[in-house]
Amino acid sequence: MSKITRTRLAPGVRLTCITTKRFKTAAMSVSLLLPLGGDDAAALAALPYVLRRGTAQYPDLHRLGGALDSLYGMRIEPAVRARGEALAIGLVADVTDEPYAGDGLTACAAGLLLSLLTAPLLENGTFSPAYVRSEAENLADRIAARKNDLRTWVLHRLWELMCDGEAYGKSELGTDAQTRALTPEGLTHTWRQALASAPVELFYCGSQPPEAVADAFRAALPRREQDHFRMPETQVFACPPHGPQSFEEALPVTQGKLCIGFRTGITGADPRYPALLLANAVFGGTTSSRLFRNVREKRSLCYYANSQCFRMKGVLAATSGIDNENAGAAHAEILHQLDDLQHNGVQPDELETARRSVQNSLRAMADSPMSLEAYWLDQAIAGLDYSPEALAGQAARASADEVQQAACCIVPDTTYFLKGASK
Repeated sequence: MSKITRTRLAPGVRLTCITTKRFKTAAMSVSLLLPLGGDDAAALAALPYVLRRGTAQYPDLHRLGGALDSLYGMRIEPAVRARGEALAIGLVADVTDEPYAGDGLTACAAGLLLSLLTAPLLENGTFSPAYVRSEAENLADRIAARKNDLRTWVLHRLWELMCDGEAYGKSELGTDAQTRALTPEGLTHTWRQALASAPVELFYCGSQPPEAVADAFRAALPRREQDHFRMPETQVFACPPHGPQSFEEALPVTQGKLCIGFRTGITGADPRYPALLLANAVFGGTTSSRLFRNVREKRSLCYYANSQCFRMKGVLAATSGIDNENAGAAHAEILHQLDDLQHNGVQPDELETARRSVQNSLRAMADSPMSLEAYWLDQAIAGLDYSPEALAGQAARASADEVQQAACCIVPDTTYFLKGASK
């Protein structure tokens, strides 16, 4: 059985501790929480990668690697994540859990993790020009490579178009122009500002008592002058603020991609959220969903069709891979399936299938420390404290009427069609 503890360690610094003996590896992370989509977006996206290059004590990857090896092969990776309209930048780590190694390992691991954030390698007061140049080039490559994964790319374009004027429509990686403008001086200024003003979220999942983990992190924290740190907020709309809209673009690909974005107004903080999860599972969230059975299997209008909720923003997306000539029919059938769910409700058998799917997905999080880290980061940003198991329990109790009512909150906003073009 896991114990979940939330602790305030210092002004603007909170720790989520999952105490469990299920794993032989402990997970930990540190995240700075900032608004998404600012002029410094590329600098913030590059920052964790520059920080990961070395510290004042271990100034290059070779010596840092030796320090990690001495901690039983500890791994530390940069992390840049959009969470609603918040940007979480930082470092995620795993290390052998202390009972399988030696006493004091957790404290040493926490110290090294935080030293990368607070005591990085500086040359004449700024980040290494070579490191900044290298990571700016890597960031530009990551931005350019987004189109290589079309399923992810079309969602990115959908949010850009649907949420134009909202921070949610901005990329967590920034723009190519911002990347080209990165300098050691500018990146160092961004780091100092973020370290001084951003809320800090710490996470630990392992066997050590919460008090010991808190002491380990607290000993490595820098002093902060401010005593008020504002958590980034996310705008949520129940209806399209601009009315329904459609966009079409073309790329030289063999398979078109059709995406429909919906507003729901229902986030993870809403008591209707468990019912929305079930409505989404019935609509398109599983291989037994209506989109899969009707749009793909019965009518053969697409190669795949699914839907997913984005709980931080209160939006939902239905995506499908299609032949160009089926775009109109697939679009109409997707909306028909939603309309039928809203007006005629859910059948008992499909509701029970949806329950099992949602519950299994939530309970599977308990099998992965990194899945728990991602879940509790979202919860911390949203100011929520219920566990995946508690959410699964709420989904188990949601009635068919509640699922239908949640489905009625799914309002079409933006259609984006990426048309396959001849090469």
